[in-house]
Amino acid sequence: MKTPKIFLDANILIAAGKPPGGPELGRVADLAEAGLVTVLTTDLTITEVVKKHVESEFDAIKEICRPHFRRIVKGVTGASLPEMNPARLKKILSDNYGASTWAMMRTLDARMLAVDDVKPSTVLDAFAAREGFFIDEGKKDKFPDAFTFECLKREASEEEPVIIVSQDADFVAPAENEEHISVVESLPELFARLGLEIRSPEIHDFLEAHNNELIKAVDKELSDWSLQGDVEGAEIDVSKVTEVKIENLTTFKSPEEGDSILVVGQLAVKATVGYTHPDWDNAIYDSEDEVLIPFDNVSGETEVDLAIDVSMSITPGEKGEPHEIEELRFRNDQFNYIELFPSDSNDSEWE
Repeated sequence: MKTPKIFLDANILIAAGKPPGGPELGRVADLAEAGLVTVLTTDLTITEVVKKHVESEFDAIKEICRPHFRRIVKGVTGASLPEMNPARLKKILSDNYGASTWAMMRTLDARMLAVDDVKPSTVLDAFAAREGFFIDEGKKDKFPDAFTFECLKREASEEEPVIIVSQDADFVAPAENEEHISVVESLPELFARLGLEIRSPEIHDFLEAHNNELIKAVDKELSDWSLQGDVEGAEIDVSKVTEVKIENLTTFKSPEEGDSILVVGQLAVKATVGYTHPDWDNAIYDSEDEVLIPFDNVSGETEVDLAIDVSMSITPGEKGEPHEIEELRFRNDQFNYIELFPSDSNDSEWE
């Protein structure tokens, strides 16, 4: 029996959410624990994941490094924020995410591969010959992927083929030249490749019947996300999720009876958001600097539409039927750019 080795690229781990990730990674951990797959990672992959989370978190809280910001917070709330500088803040975030990411990989029982074990000449020869990752010009930024791929080549065999899970299309062409390496674009596609996909229309009926619980779960998750608007300088906060409509669902069974049911799909979400942005309509144009200078802000509330990819774990009942929404996580952040004032509002999809 073949036991595939699974490599989860950094973009897949990042899309799964902050460590420890969501239900999809939990299902990968189930497969690894059951001995159905072996998870591979590299030290370089861990570094990329940590770097991305640190950058995202730093952008969200970097104002704490400004003394003026700390004074304002103290004046308004009475709370004293600790003195902080960018280097120290990044160090704290790096340590925290480094520890949590390593813990996540231990949960997956991942085997670490070191890119230092790859001879640099192997990759440099491919670069010189414009082969593999370097077929096209301007591919110098693909050196990390090239070193990772060389690590994986040494792991692949007929009995233990390697499946790369990556949104990066650059892996596709090199994999076509390797008999025992293949590429899929997502964890759901991986599960389907492993034969774990099942048809379960009762899941759709269950979620329709428990729409209020679904709305609450989406509302709770969305409260931890930031939204970006189409108005420059806008600050947007979700007030409340008002409607959730199921667009599509795919269900995956567990290797163990009684384990939670994994569901992935897309939801159409309506939410009320509060916004504040500079009053650009009444801004004054500075001809010397060629910029608009607003002197006031505009605040209000509006309703927005979001198309959100989600993964859910659902607790089964005694007979295996869906019983309760256990966890819901967003699968990526592609939904978070919204139109505050769409030019052509059309609510027909909700009718």
